[in-house]
Amino acid sequence: MNPPLMQNSHENGSFAALQLLFTAICAWELIYHFFRFAIKLVLTNHPDWILAESSSNEVNSNESKASGEQNGQPTSKIHETNRNLIQRGPSYVTSQIHAIYASYRGILHLYNLQSVSNLDKLFIPSQHSINNVTTPRWMHLQVATTNTIFLSYLLYDLLHVILQYPKLGGIDTILHHVLFAICSVINGTYGIMAHPFGWLVVGEISTIFLNWRWFLLKSGRRDGDWINVVNGLFAFSFFVTRNVIYTCGMVHLFWTSWEEVKSLPEISGVPLGWFGMTVGCMFLGWALNVVWGWKILNMMISGGGKKRKEQ
Repeated sequence: MNPPLMQNSHENGSFAALQLLFTAICAWELIYHFFRFAIKLVLTNHPDWILAESSSNEVNSNESKASGEQNGQPTSKIHETNRNLIQRGPSYVTSQIHAIYASYRGILHLYNLQSVSNLDKLFIPSQHSINNVTTPRWMHLQVATTNTIFLSYLLYDLLHVILQYPKLGGIDTILHHVLFAICSVINGTYGIMAHPFGWLVVGEISTIFLNWRWFLLKSGRRDGDWINVVNGLFAFSFFVTRNVIYTCGMVHLFWTSWEEVKSLPEISGVPLGWFGMTVGCMFLGWALNVVWGWKILNMMISGGGKKRKEQ
């Protein structure tokens, strides 16, 4: 018999955890609508915030005369840019808030669980002690809370990706959200993978700079020092968190903690199929990060080469 959903995600059990999950989903939706209103207000009162470079540089002169111009670009182009920011901007702001929260909590979990046993890094029991041995319960509950908030964001964002498909993402984004949401439910129900969850969500640090880059590009700030700084910070944070830390975590999981990993199905009660799916998604995530990291490195090298030629 399967245990109640998310039973190991709250001190008071499944119902309290599901309440937190529902509340968090509603909170993300409120944040989205607040920033949708705020972006509309900013664009209405400060239209000069959008620079001319945000639209195509190749503008037909007849179209410019027919539609009118503002700040050196056609009014129709300004409306198109504004509509894009209003439709997609709130999702990116919400993503930014989640990325800051998740990455901070991930760092906190890695720090708190660094000195506990390998089993305590992997298993979150439903009680304070096992065989009269006290577990780091408060640390585990912090991880469980972050996992619930993470799940709530995935569900909220999945809804918006589907409703605005394909503006916020394609099939790959939907599959990513569905798979990791399932893994999040599995881990929150059976209380597994506490420490690995920490080094997974730390990767959200790079999302902070990716979102920042999106706003710079969409507002026409594709040239200058700011975009160069953000591109560099994105590449550096991606390499450190999603390549180095993630790889170290995988080595610890499959090398240093292998015996404890093998014992998790028996200790936690998680079915082998669900457990295999969780581990498989973690490995797939690592492989994708390696591929993406290689592409980012090549882009940075080719971009630097083009700048030197132009100089």
